[in-house]
Amino acid sequence: MLRIGLTGGIAAGKSAVARRFAELGAVLVDADVLARAAVEPGSEGLRAVVSAFGPGILDTDGALDRPALGRLVFADAAARERLNAVVHPRVRAAAAALIDGAPEDAVVVEDIPLLVETGQASRFHLVVVVDAPDALRIERMVERRGMERGEAERRIAAQASREDRLRAADAVIVNDRGVDELLAATDGVWRTRIVPFRDNLAERRPADGRATRPTTGLAGTSGLTNRVRGKLDAVLPPGCSVDPDEVPVDVPDEARAVDAQASLRVTVPRAGDVGAASDAVAGAGFPRDERAAGHGGGPSTALHRAADPAIDVTVTVGPETTPA
Repeated sequence: MLRIGLTGGIAAGKSAVARRFAELGAVLVDADVLARAAVEPGSEGLRAVVSAFGPGILDTDGALDRPALGRLVFADAAARERLNAVVHPRVRAAAAALIDGAPEDAVVVEDIPLLVETGQASRFHLVVVVDAPDALRIERMVERRGMERGEAERRIAAQASREDRLRAADAVIVNDRGVDELLAATDGVWRTRIVPFRDNLAERRPADGRATRPTTGLAGTSGLTNRVRGKLDAVLPPGCSVDPDEVPVDVPDEARAVDAQASLRVTVPRAGDVGAASDAVAGAGFPRDERAAGHGGGPSTALHRAADPAIDVTVTVGPETTPA
């Protein structure tokens, strides 16, 4: 199963991308839909929200007055935290149930507006960010949603910055033109990156390093090593450490400029299980490279490479060495 975290700031176009992914065959887990269900009339979630904010956030029918609650939480960071503490655990539980029911070879796209804010990037094989300049997003909210400019600016300020989202991105879909261009870019990312990634993961094989890397959907913006380290740290058994490998990936200098290459080493403590650590690395999107058998650096090490065709990442898993 290929797990994708989809995010983007308000009015960036994320919902259109999510719908397109679903049309292309993804299992879509929409956090907004689940969040609405979590606070339906009569639900435990709604009772918890009323307890946190008072009955003034209910409309005359006893349902959640979303505009009133929105004005409150977007203006107050502490209020947002209280709301998130009520809603997020319920959304995550509902999402887990949907994912558990998905086919093993599925592409599961979790549409999460606050993915970066809630620190969830490391749990996905691929984080896709739909990006647009802040000024353009403000214009969209004013012109298409009838929002006051000041309110639009406050909504943007209440979310993660554009820079923070791009820093977490494994792939970026730029939405600074029209809908047709956005959908074409989404189709390109699906065809040239997501489908090969899914197939490689299902077959437990690294991407073919000799193949031409996809040009649609930027391979993240920067910090590839840190992003990979986060994904590995999230799944490795306790006691393992992840560090940049001292031996760099053998790629031309000009290719390094795109920040699509990295080499890391996972060190397993002496009492640990190298095989379990290797399985965890494979599950995170870096299958063992059977073509490189004997080149792991020792009889008890394993060499892994990325299943994602857009990057060239090597992960060596081996035991902690005893100082001489």
